[in-house]
Amino acid sequence: MSRTIAIANQKGGVGKTTTAANLGAALGEGGSTVLLVDLDPRADLSGYLGITLPAGATSVYDALFDESVDMSDVILERAWPGLEVAPATIDLAGAEMVMMDRPADERHVVVADALKSLQKRYDYVIMDSPPGLQLLSIAALVAANEVLVPQQCSFLALHGLRQLTDSVERIRAELNPALRICGIVMTMQDRRTVHNRQVIEMVREGFGELVMDTVIPTTIRVQEAAAAGEPITTYDPSGPAAVAYRELAKEVIARA
Repeated sequence: MSRTIAIANQKGGVGKTTTAANLGAALGEGGSTVLLVDLDPRADLSGYLGITLPAGATSVYDALFDESVDMSDVILERAWPGLEVAPATIDLAGAEMVMMDRPADERHVVVADALKSLQKRYDYVIMDSPPGLQLLSIAALVAANEVLVPQQCSFLALHGLRQLTDSVERIRAELNPALRICGIVMTMQDRRTVHNRQVIEMVREGFGELVMDTVIPTTIRVQEAAAAGEPITTYDPSGPAAVAYRELAKEVIARA
């Protein structure tokens, strides 16, 4: 049975997509089989890994809402060890309307139903969730066993963290009692600033052992890797960000 992890935060721009791509690559590099599922209508995860689907190609949207398309039909193998991707397109922007037309007891399980047949195929299924608490975000949390929360080292980003942990508690109580927070990972750290260090201390004081030991540094190399369409673990394998994502992968494995 795979560990199904939603990468989630109420706030955008905190490193969800970067964490999903590079954590997946680091786990794959370590010998695990990993499926990355792009659930964001902007398809940032797909783009990060160099995937641009042609018009009319099947994608995650079809796997979620077309009964004739299985999730396995849209999965693409990538060049990096252990890593496969279920890519998204802009079609996912219409997911909210489609889900609203469904009965309440069906709309929340659309992602879980689509992933059910893949549970024995991978060690990890990692979902890049859209920001906010849209129906698709809720469906990802219902499908997940765990939530990994990227948290930018910025005071302005902290509000979304508390909102998300409250939302996880509500979803656990009402829709998915198996859901738990795997951890909070601090991202985009600029070691030169006192502000970043203060934010990390505040989060550790507020959330204790939920906060991962690993902190992901900010570096232009991560942006360069995304532009090149590959994980930081192969683009700059000995750089600080690649080292940090490998350490994060070890922590995720340890928190099974």
